[in-house]
Amino acid sequence: MKIHRYEDPVEFQKTIHSHLLQHEAENNLPLGVLASVISGEYIEKTPYMGVVEEGGIPILVMMCTPPYPVLFTYRETAPRHQVLIDVLIDLKDDLGEDFTGITGNKDLSAQIIKVWKELTGGQAKIELAMRIYKLEKVIQTKGVAGNLRSISADDREVLIDWYSGFHREAMNEEQEHDFFEKQVDRYLCSDPKIRGLWIWEDEGVPVSMAGYAGPTPNGIRIGAVYTPPEHRKQGYASAVTAGLSQYLLDQGYKYCFLFTDLLNPTSNHIYQQIGYQPVCDVDRYDFI
Repeated sequence: MKIHRYEDPVEFQKTIHSHLLQHEAENNLPLGVLASVISGEYIEKTPYMGVVEEGGIPILVMMCTPPYPVLFTYRETAPRHQVLIDVLIDLKDDLGEDFTGITGNKDLSAQIIKVWKELTGGQAKIELAMRIYKLEKVIQTKGVAGNLRSISADDREVLIDWYSGFHREAMNEEQEHDFFEKQVDRYLCSDPKIRGLWIWEDEGVPVSMAGYAGPTPNGIRIGAVYTPPEHRKQGYASAVTAGLSQYLLDQGYKYCFLFTDLLNPTSNHIYQQIGYQPVCDVDRYDFI
């Protein structure tokens, strides 16, 4: 067993690409994050990129773009105990204070955290319990007033407010105002092939939004779905997500992915109504 670390994201991609594509939907987040690193979108810190190999074959891929947790690629079963010990020691030595938690499929994450506790005596908590969904064909919504449109600079202030609300409700995090300004400006300025944000508008009034990012070879991830409280229970979130998903399929993607919070039964229900099918469960643990 060997841990190989990479500094060049293109070389890293060459090594892991075929391995991740065996489960493209399950690995859509690391595939998408790596695409962002290669495109130059991620510039905050040097990312951690590592591969565990046995017999020259990748069995586990780890990636971290601080300040976010370490992403572990999909595995149906956890690697051997000693492999996880060696991986955690390597991550701790390399990332230091930037090693703040992990994200991975439910069973693997639980095993990693068990080894982490044994190794360090530290504690961790599940910050987000999520489910990955995949859509190949949209079931169009009916009876929802309004239309889908792309955003413009005129929407900036509304989007900053909405993105703040989305982040607070979906990610359970508080951030400074300039964080949300940067996120919205990123959507406004990004290459639309990589990232975009769209609005559902009813009689000229913006009422809901949904975004996309993280393209994989065959798909792309939907995110930032948000309707402000005063416009909820009108079907707008379903309509904007269905409309944007159809738009992306029309651009040539074979499927769309999205993550849901398992504590939010409403979102899990509406996404299935428009054609999203569950793939696997993913947990994010933060060290405490």
